[in-house]
Amino acid sequence: MTDSRLVDTQLLNTFVTIAESSSLTDAAKRLGVTQSAVSQALKQLEEQMGAELVARRTKPVRLTAAGLVLKQNADTIIGELRRLSAAVRGAADKALVQCRLGLMTSCSEVFGSKLIARLSPFIERLTLRSGLTPPLMQAFLDRDIDILVANDPLTGVEGLERFELFRDPVLLAVSDGHLGPGPFSLEALAQAQPLIRYGRNTHIGAYSELVLRRMRILANVRYETDDTHTLMSFVQDGHGWGMLTALCLAQVLYRTDGVSLLELDRSRHARTVYLVAREGEMGAIPGQVADAIRQILHGPVLDALSAKARWLTPATFELNETFDLR
Repeated sequence: MTDSRLVDTQLLNTFVTIAESSSLTDAAKRLGVTQSAVSQALKQLEEQMGAELVARRTKPVRLTAAGLVLKQNADTIIGELRRLSAAVRGAADKALVQCRLGLMTSCSEVFGSKLIARLSPFIERLTLRSGLTPPLMQAFLDRDIDILVANDPLTGVEGLERFELFRDPVLLAVSDGHLGPGPFSLEALAQAQPLIRYGRNTHIGAYSELVLRRMRILANVRYETDDTHTLMSFVQDGHGWGMLTALCLAQVLYRTDGVSLLELDRSRHARTVYLVAREGEMGAIPGQVADAIRQILHGPVLDALSAKARWLTPATFELNETFDLR
């Protein structure tokens, strides 16, 4: 006989975490409790529902048919509860919330510290996670992150609010020793020196390939790296030339001595940086984070960039260019 009491939301949240984990041990680690507590919560929920929700003795965790139905509806319920919580906070004029923020590595290094300082007055607890875009996207979809700042707007996912933050133009970094006395020619450089490129598994590495194809430049790729600091170190030491974005450049301004930073194709090629959040769940916080990032970009970040590359201006980052890389 099923229990007629309403399901406890904490049990629902525990179940959703189990469903999105590889094992009960993994779920316990993510929830910060013991495996015994997770097992007990699952048992209690199954008793209330009168159905087995998780297939026992399977790895990774596999839901039963009843579990799949509950998971689908539990996601909706938890989302609605978050929206309700945000609405109540707004009505009570309380802005303090807990926020888990995911930033792709370049954004984290450039904006992270300044962003924390700006958000601290109205966020009670801020957790910052950084890394490559694909794992951050998965963490967002798994609800391990509340707000995602990356170069992918997750257009195929419904129920999200999206903010276009700025365009991030692609540029060239060339050792001064590889520049001849005459006018600069990218074709000549590509023939004479190897390209130090981001790995193909990164978004920016794929973007670089697309830009070169658009410009019909055939480059000799000798070195690949996923790290901007390593890329600029190689360029600075004269091992070749590199393609990076203005945001990536802001990470490594300390490595620009002896390096020329050149505009590429009148800054027509760029990626767009977005902020993505689940619609209505964080109240006004996503918009406040988006505004803070834009202000930091057009303040201290742009000041530091333009001191090294004068052609980087506020207009370079405006979102009205037709050659943006999506």
